[in-house]
Amino acid sequence: MISWIKNYKFKLKPDLTGFIRSNYRNAFTVAVLLIIFQVSVTQNYLLFHTIVELLSIVVAFAVFMITWNSRKMLDNNYLCFVGIAYIFIGALDLMHTITFKGMQIIPGSVYHGNQFWIATRGLEALTLITGFLFLNIRKVINVDLIVLVYSIITVLIILSILYWGIFPLCYTDEVGQTPFKIYAEYVIIAIQCFAGFLLYRSRNNFDKPIFRLLSMSILFGILGEFCFTLYISNYSLTNEIGHYGKLISFFLIYKANVEKGFTKPTGLIFRNLRDNEEKYRTLAENLPEIIFRFDKDFKCLYANSAVEKFLPHHHDFYTGKALTELGFPEHFEQQLSRVLMRAEQAKVIQEINFDLPNENADCSFSMQAIPEYGSYDNESTFLVICYDITELKLNEKRLQDLNAAKDKLFSIIAHDLKNPFTSLIAFSELIHRNVNKLSREKIESLAMRMNDSSKQAFALLENLLNWSRVQTGALVPNPQIVDVQRLLNENQEQTASLALAKGIEILVENSGSGRIFADRQMIDTVLRNLIANAIKFSYANSTIWLKGEDKQGHILFSVTDSGLGITKENLEQLLKIESKLTTRGTQEEKGTGLGLILCKEFVELSGGRIWAESEFGLGTTFYFSIPSI
Repeated sequence: MISWIKNYKFKLKPDLTGFIRSNYRNAFTVAVLLIIFQVSVTQNYLLFHTIVELLSIVVAFAVFMITWNSRKMLDNNYLCFVGIAYIFIGALDLMHTITFKGMQIIPGSVYHGNQFWIATRGLEALTLITGFLFLNIRKVINVDLIVLVYSIITVLIILSILYWGIFPLCYTDEVGQTPFKIYAEYVIIAIQCFAGFLLYRSRNNFDKPIFRLLSMSILFGILGEFCFTLYISNYSLTNEIGHYGKLISFFLIYKANVEKGFTKPTGLIFRNLRDNEEKYRTLAENLPEIIFRFDKDFKCLYANSAVEKFLPHHHDFYTGKALTELGFPEHFEQQLSRVLMRAEQAKVIQEINFDLPNENADCSFSMQAIPEYGSYDNESTFLVICYDITELKLNEKRLQDLNAAKDKLFSIIAHDLKNPFTSLIAFSELIHRNVNKLSREKIESLAMRMNDSSKQAFALLENLLNWSRVQTGALVPNPQIVDVQRLLNENQEQTASLALAKGIEILVENSGSGRIFADRQMIDTVLRNLIANAIKFSYANSTIWLKGEDKQGHILFSVTDSGLGITKENLEQLLKIESKLTTRGTQEEKGTGLGLILCKEFVELSGGRIWAESEFGLGTTFYFSIPSI
């Protein structure tokens, strides 16, 4: 007897642990909602009512959105029909919420909120019954027609209550609930009971978890409606309990449509695969994903045609072969074996992501193993679906880059763009207040500093605008033939005044007769930014060299200084948008790092590349190449 109790406790503990792990989120959510509702009821019943109704509306809209996006995967027309109808039920519930007495949104003495309540609950109950008409229809239902019909019904309900005023009164200050309201609630309860009967009679058309969720949803809907037949005041306890029942009912519909119909679509799509082999064979054959079915000994029972992209034989050849005989690459075979063993042990769906080396680039895959249990025997099988998620990973990397670009832009706008304007405001205010006190030399000095701040702000704004145009695709290169020697000479002249302030000389090496075919303005911007950087990090009275050499179909431009130089660690981060690297110049000049990023964008748009070589303390050379003609 003692040993039996020990064994029983040993078996109970894992089950209890699994139950807690599966339901702790739901329990936590319910506890938080109860606290919120109780606090709102204590403070203000109108607040409670608004919170409950808004939550119900959000759930109704979520049911519709998930159903709409998964309608091509749902093999249950009842769930599809009910899910689509919930967008209109949610819309009418929204009308009920904003017309509820005390909201002061739609003025008047009529209790429109109670009218919308009866109309919405009646439409919901009829929807639960009407859905069974579509249950056994094999073809896909016409969702556009359903949306049209429900749109017309919704508009007619709103007009009958708010515009025509022909909808019967449901609540008055003198008597509370009208007889029509109470009898209508009983009719709705009767319809819901009939829907429950139809659901039970059609239970074989639903997965057991979905059947339980729908049954509980109808049950809580009935309990909620019964509470609404008893209250005298809109702010009574029975009214509050009824709203709890409605919210739970909505949430269970959400669980049925979303969790079973969207987050686990493969389990729903292939639920009857063993019992309806022909029905799903066409579907599986035309899917681009690799699909296998293995028995309990990991022998292949089925492989779809997508495997022929990786294996040399026709997909039927692999039926009956053991996992190790399929001829997959070793890495793929190891991942497949691992996910199958995990699915066998855990008895739940298992999923892993992995990369496969390729000649050009690694391919990323997501593999899912689904334990199956046949309807006519006790032997388990495993459905394996392998998705190519390479493009998804690339998109994720692009999103990370875009997010880094956004952070960089906001950082520049929030900090660096403010500095020159701060100086301008301070200097101009100083001149304005002391114009009669300052000497001519002092005013000239302040004006010079204002001019420097203006140039700094203008250069930054110009780079910001050009960079944003590149990011949005608005900047399209306009290539033309450009003479390299003339290009270097003109940029030397344009930047000479900036270099003169530090006593720096800019020299151009003779580049011969080289020419490029590129956007002149973009290359000018690249050279100006690189020369400005060289001036910033050069010591006074030094020299900067500009050069353009013809190198096997490319012109190799270079800008060389003998200034501060860059450490090896910083050199690796220099041209990355996510880098926060900024360094002051030899005379404490400030920068943003955006200029180099813009150079990189423009050079790559012109079909070249950019890089730098530097030795800390001895100077830096920036190179960029542009195709020559």
